[in-house]
Amino acid sequence: MKQKKLLIAGLSLNKLADLLISAKTTLTALLVSVGAPVWMIGWLVPIRESGALLPQVLISIYLRKHAQRHIVWRIGMITQVFSVVGMLLSVILFSGFIAGILVLASLVLLSLGRSACSLTVKDMEADVAKKGERGNLIGVASTVSGVVTLVIAIPLVIYDGALTSNILLVVLCASMLAFILTLICVWPIKTRVEVENSSKNTFSINFDTTIYKFIFVRGLFVHSALVAPYFMIERNGDVKELLPIYIGAEATAALLSSIIWGKIADKSAKLTLRLSGLLALGACVGLLFWQTSSIVTSALLFFVLSVAHAGVRTGRKTYSLDVKEGHDRTELVGFSNTAIGIILLAFGALYAALAPALSFSVVYIMAGMLLLAVATTVILPDEK
Repeated sequence: MKQKKLLIAGLSLNKLADLLISAKTTLTALLVSVGAPVWMIGWLVPIRESGALLPQVLISIYLRKHAQRHIVWRIGMITQVFSVVGMLLSVILFSGFIAGILVLASLVLLSLGRSACSLTVKDMEADVAKKGERGNLIGVASTVSGVVTLVIAIPLVIYDGALTSNILLVVLCASMLAFILTLICVWPIKTRVEVENSSKNTFSINFDTTIYKFIFVRGLFVHSALVAPYFMIERNGDVKELLPIYIGAEATAALLSSIIWGKIADKSAKLTLRLSGLLALGACVGLLFWQTSSIVTSALLFFVLSVAHAGVRTGRKTYSLDVKEGHDRTELVGFSNTAIGIILLAFGALYAALAPALSFSVVYIMAGMLLLAVATTVILPDEK
């Protein structure tokens, strides 16, 4: 029970850090504020997500012979702390192109640290909570992080006039502190996974068709993240004014929806993906056809998208936890995450090239992809 409480506290703080340093909100505003080229903004989400996913197949292969997964997790968390320090120094000392490049480089480092943590924390979650409880564990952590983030966001909105010039630095410092506290909370948790002692080919990975179906469906659902920056970009206005409102909207979404998504996922992760995918599609339709400059409307649509994305994340995490066991689960997560990283980079490059060439918003294409994602969940085997 003590370990479960520590893990929930650690996961909550980690999710708080992720919300505060989100590529969809904070980093988008950060690049705009330092005058970085617009094309860099389009790469934030692909780098953030793919950088955390691409290395995981190599890490999972390394972990075959290393039972103490908590050591790798600690290294990953320390790496994320130093990456936020790099971002702070970048925006304090530089501006324009140089600041943008340094922020992107720090984001690559952050993503690599997140990669190690994301893969190894699954073993901690699986050890601490059994099947039928893992979705709720994820949901509770997301809810707690939503409450804390909202507590931070509300003063930023109220005292916006006084904090405008420093708001980004405040958010970055809060994120760094959350990463440090995560490390402190989870440090006592140690997990050992049964590893191989055979001379099996290091780079041989054998899967049934489940993994390939999961990759295909999850590859379509990445659009719930890729579309997010367009909610800020397509509304003209001061990004520093929008940032605390968007952070608050994302935090409120986590607060109100995460436990519900977790309970649904414990019944059926596939149903969670379907419902959240339809909700994300609805937010995209609202962005495309509900043309308005109102901050309230913009925040409402982003809130709906954030609720949907929370469901997508909970659904796919719970599915990957429940569909396999032991090191098979580690390799499934690692291989699928690396594949998704490649897919994210491919979609990121595609939309970066299409956006200036199209006479209509790329959000139309992303909405179509989300509709296809919902439809293809039928091919996934039941996880329970």
